[in-house]
Amino acid sequence: MSKQLSVIQLRQLDDRLAKVREISTLDPPPDGWVRTLRQALGMTSEQLASRMGVTRQAVLQLEGAEQKKTATWTSLRKAADAMDCEVVYAVVPRGSLNQVLLRQGRKQAEKHVGRIAHSMKLDAHLVGPAEQDRQIEELAAHLAAERSRGLWANEAEPAPAHAPTPRKYHGHARKIG
Repeated sequence: MSKQLSVIQLRQLDDRLAKVREISTLDPPPDGWVRTLRQALGMTSEQLASRMGVTRQAVLQLEGAEQKKTATWTSLRKAADAMDCEVVYAVVPRGSLNQVLLRQGRKQAEKHVGRIAHSMKLDAHLVGPAEQDRQIEELAAHLAAERSRGLWANEAEPAPAHAPTPRKYHGHARKIG
């Protein structure tokens, strides 16, 4: 079985992520979720501390750490359990998974096509902007569909060997200079 998700699995995961995408835009209350929920439930910091098996000072530290985004997962779960709540966690892509793949494919394709265009310019072959854009979109779609490791390669890494090389421009070449 391949380590990559199949197209069907990718679509199913995207459907699941769509359900939590809306919650990902929800900003926490200014005082943080723990303090806000504790107060909404009419619970004092001493009562929460007792239910968590910690000191009042530990609860106040947790509430402060949550505001600074430094609270630990364990502490948040312990506080949530003590208030009969759940901690919800998800890493949610900015857009659909396909959109993320296409954006990344476009970044890689722009680098790859840019290098080729530069070398063709040095050889006095010019490719028009419309053709270069077409090549970028074609390569981006291929990289996104393949989901190879090259899709996420750093700038220092070479382009994947199996990626299709954009077709050369067969129009009239102009000599520069």
